[in-house]
Amino acid sequence: MRRVDVPFWWQRFARLLAGAAGTIVSALTGLIRNKWMAHHLDTAGIGVLSQVVSGQNWFGTAAGLGLSLPVARAVGAASGEGVDPEAGRRAAWSAALLATIAGVIAATIGLLAAPVISRALLGTEEHAAMIRLSMIGVTGFALWAPAAGFFAGRSDLRAPLTFALVGGGGATILSFFLVPRFGLLGAVTAVTLLYPLGLVGMLVAHAPAHAAALWPRPRPLLVIAFREARPLLAVAGAALALSLIDLGTMVALRAHYLRANGVEANGLLQAALALAQQVGAIFYAYLGGYAFGKINAVAAVEGPAGVTAYTRRQWTPLLLLAFLALGVSIVAASPLLRLLYSDRFDAARPLMAYTLWGEMGRVAVQAVALGALAVGGTRLWFAIGITQPLALAAAYAWFSHGGGGGAESLPLAYASGGWITLLVALALLARRGVTLHGRGLAMIALAFAALALLVRAVVG
Repeated sequence: MRRVDVPFWWQRFARLLAGAAGTIVSALTGLIRNKWMAHHLDTAGIGVLSQVVSGQNWFGTAAGLGLSLPVARAVGAASGEGVDPEAGRRAAWSAALLATIAGVIAATIGLLAAPVISRALLGTEEHAAMIRLSMIGVTGFALWAPAAGFFAGRSDLRAPLTFALVGGGGATILSFFLVPRFGLLGAVTAVTLLYPLGLVGMLVAHAPAHAAALWPRPRPLLVIAFREARPLLAVAGAALALSLIDLGTMVALRAHYLRANGVEANGLLQAALALAQQVGAIFYAYLGGYAFGKINAVAAVEGPAGVTAYTRRQWTPLLLLAFLALGVSIVAASPLLRLLYSDRFDAARPLMAYTLWGEMGRVAVQAVALGALAVGGTRLWFAIGITQPLALAAAYAWFSHGGGGGAESLPLAYASGGWITLLVALALLARRGVTLHGRGLAMIALAFAALALLVRAVVG
């Protein structure tokens, strides 16, 4: 029998920490900012800020054109042995130019339509100045998309860490100076500079290490970019549509939630969502920044059988770690909220419990659907992805109207959407030959039930 010096799940744990280092730093700097802002802005201010940032992220996602995924795929494929790296260079530079053009257009629209956007997000035009200010973040977000895809394609785990240190750290330091003096406007200024600062830091620190994958720059770039636009956007189109639908659904539902329950309730919801998503982001960072590139390389050689084997290998260590992290967070919801926000956010405890339960389902979806694009193409990947916002919207309609969820309606819908999407993903992938073993299915069923019991104990 082959001797194993280090258990496989410990290898996955170490790799998870390496891949998630940037996300952990982002979470820590975000928590520090949230604590500082919660002290100065209270629940209502956090409720307004979260809507402005949600709008910024939606516009930034639109401007990024979904280019992160196709760039990662193209650069990863061009990094293999015996492969011409020119294809990767064309994809990276073309995507950067396309995102620049789209970013300028999106920011211009945001500047001109700020009063309309403010009314749509917050029910009033009085926050139009903050909407305009957030367009700085939109341009940074747009350019971040192809840059992140490039480093993911190169399986560079250090670049996201640098982005988090420079961007998250810089935004946090700015918030210390700006929020006490300028209040909500200072908070928006600090947050909107996160992506531009992080992007510059990431490129300056790590692009030189990948010089062979970037240089010489394709010429003439404009002609090449428009030639490459079609294949890039063919993959990116589905990614972009999914991102916009997913983010747009949440933005729209939160706008309704704010009107129905008040801006203070939206501030409590933001605290719950932020903490839950920061825990989940650790796992998404590993899956998107490392495992996605590896599973596509495996699929190119071994096909669906290789995708199945890779998915099963990582399932147990990943799901155990996710269960532990999310379970502890559910139990510690109340002290976490007081520590990371303030005692004025105690009412967010049940909201946080529900969102953490749903986050487990979302992590499982990402883990099992990692190879969907490789085995089923854009169609399968889109079918799984579109299920999540549709399930979220349908569940919210039920809980906010027929189910009488009140302030808990959106967290309940968030939880329902995550688990419904997992069931759909398992069924669709099984038709393509990618299945979990019985132990893996039993694990996720037990995780669902165990976390449900924890939520019930917390909510009462």
